[in-house]
Order: sequence, then C-alpha cells, then structure tokens
Amino acid sequence: MTGCLASSSWPDRIHSGYGAAGLVGQEAQNLGVTRTFIVVDPGTQAAGLLEPITESLEAFSRQYVCYDTVVPNPDTDSIDAAGAAYRDSGADCIVGIGGGSALDTAKAVRVLTAEPAGVRIGDYLSSRKSNRPLPAARKMPPMIAVPTTAGTGSEATPWSLITDLENQVKTGIGNQDLIPTVALADPALTLTLPPFLTAATGMDALSHCIEAYVSTNDHPMLDPMILSGIELIGKSLRIAVAQGDNEQARADLMLASLIGGIGIAAKQLGACHSLAHPLSSLANVQHGLANALMLPYQMEYSLPGALERYARIGKALDGPYQQADTLRQRALGAVEAVRLLSQDTGLPPRLSEAGVTQEQIGPLGKAAHADLNWMSNPRPVSEEILTELFFQAY
Repeated sequence: MTGCLASSSWPDRIHSGYGAAGLVGQEAQNLGVTRTFIVVDPGTQAAGLLEPITESLEAFSRQYVCYDTVVPNPDTDSIDAAGAAYRDSGADCIVGIGGGSALDTAKAVRVLTAEPAGVRIGDYLSSRKSNRPLPAARKMPPMIAVPTTAGTGSEATPWSLITDLENQVKTGIGNQDLIPTVALADPALTLTLPPFLTAATGMDALSHCIEAYVSTNDHPMLDPMILSGIELIGKSLRIAVAQGDNEQARADLMLASLIGGIGIAAKQLGACHSLAHPLSSLANVQHGLANALMLPYQMEYSLPGALERYARIGKALDGPYQQADTLRQRALGAVEAVRLLSQDTGLPPRLSEAGVTQEQIGPLGKAAHADLNWMSNPRPVSEEILTELFFQAY
C-alpha cells in the first residue's frame, strides 16, 4: 500500500520571532481571560525574563499571580503543590515561561485544574495502576507557552514529563488536548543563556528533529520542515555558543526548536530519548546533555533502518563523507557530524565524564526499555541492545 494517513496538531496560534513574548497580554485578551497563573522557574525570574510578560499583561489590564517554585525535572510532589496553588489563585489561564521544566509543570497543572482537589498528578501516570484518563481540552483553562530555551519544543508538544517519586521513573502524560493554546517563541529570551545550556538545549532540539525525521511514523508533509530544522541547528548552534548575543543564530535555534516540537508531536521520537530519560531520572544528567551523549550511538545502531534519511541528515549538517560512493558511508557522515557538533560546543563525549557510574548501567538499560519512545525507532531494540549502547557511550 502506498501513501499513509498522517495527522498533526498545533497550538491554536503560534508567534515566532523577536517581540513575540510581548504579545502575551494581547493573547490573554483574545482568550477572554482576566487573571493568569504564571508558572516560572527561579532562574528565569532572576534573569529578568519575566518582565516583558508582566508588562504586557498589565498593558492589557490582565491580572496575574506568579508561581516560581518550579524544580528541575518536575516530580509528582512539585506538580501537586503547583496545582494546589492554582486552585487558590482564582486564575482562569496558565502562562508557562521557562525551559522544559516550567512548561512541563504548567501543562500538568492545567490537567489538575479540571479535577477535584483530591486528585493527584500521579493518578494519571502510566507507571501507576490507576492511570486516570486526561480531561478534555474544554474542561481545562487555556495555556500560553513562552519558552526561554531553544531546546525542548514543549510550546508545541502535547506532553508533560514528570518524575514519579513513588516508582522512581521519569514518565509522561499527554494527548492532543494538552498542546498549549498559544505558543510565543521569542529568541530575545535566549540571548543571555550561558554556553553550556545553549549547547545542551540545542542538542536536545537536534535530537528531536533527527528522531522525528527517521521515525517509523510517516508524515511526508512535515519532513521538509523537520529537515530544515536540522540544517538551522547545524548552521547556528556553534555560533550561538561562541557568540551568545548573535541575534540571527538565536533566532535560527528558536525556530528549529519549535520545528522539533511540531515534528515530535506528529511523528514521535525514538530510542535516543528512551536512553536519555533514565539518565535524567536515575543519574541526574541534564536532559539535553543526556541526548547529546546518546544520540551518536543510537544513530549508528539505527542506520540500517533509515540509510537514505540519515544520509540527508548528514548533508543538512554539512557532515563528512557526502561525496562517498555508498549510501551507508554518507549516512555515517550524519553520525560523525553530530559527534563533531557536540564536541565543538564543549559538551562531554562520554557518560563517565557526566557523572554516570558503570554500576548504574544495568538499571539504566532496564529503565530505558520501559520508556516506550523506542517503539518508533527505525530499527527495533531490546533491553540488551539499549544496555549495550550505554556501555558504548560510557
């Protein structure tokens, strides 16, 4: 059978480019809301990045209350606390501003707003037996997402990643109803991002684009856009790390991150994220760095399932071997291009240099196989294969 049934969902409105963050007040007015609950991480607030948001809300006479106790890798306890704060706030809209942790927290709070006070976020997690169904979009308040890193693409995805403290596993909730109502992707908010976070979040965005592009979930309409996201990162990540105030490079990365979010919302991910998630939850490795560490190994293993696509990725990244005689050699150029990009942006190349111990690899392999992102990987995996990839990266 030729062709495929391809589906995708986007935020109702997307504004991308310099000045987008200043549209939050206008969008709140368009949504007919009067009081917003701003979910922001402490680092974002300390950097002064909240100011354009509050100024815009005030300009449109919208009230707001700030919740600034977001934690890295949000867990069930922190989400429940944020949900309780929302109920006490009298708000009718959620604004999430920050990196992936802030946006994940905001999405999870949005779920809890549609339920009685006794419901906990753990009731929805696949790692729990209860596995309560998510509420419909009409039961939840609208959400405006404002990313401050060019990495997660969370402003366009339907998922919230949460650490389940009861089972010590990083899992997620989500469906198309959880995609933010409005996405405001403003590269100005990333101009002060330090080099490490620029590199790590940029590699996170790259992993999203690459895994979406080679996913077994076909979506021909999105493929050219996703490939352009890969090209933007290859062209601009090194520059943004070396010259943090380079406006064009920052704009390229923010657009690529948004593209990555749209791509994975439609096509899902692959084994790299199955490997990366337990590195964060069990070994406390920053998520973007975890992807950067595992992506070359996952790609090299997966090559036989998508040689043509990996060869196109190598070309988009201006990688080596592009004039090689064989398709496999050109595809290997994509793997080497990713390694070089990670190296040139100052990220460590080995798990051992990121604080992971050899004794952790067994539990990491088991947890990676339990993370079902690998189901759309272009080459099937097993727990043994995932464990071996950890050993290769060690």
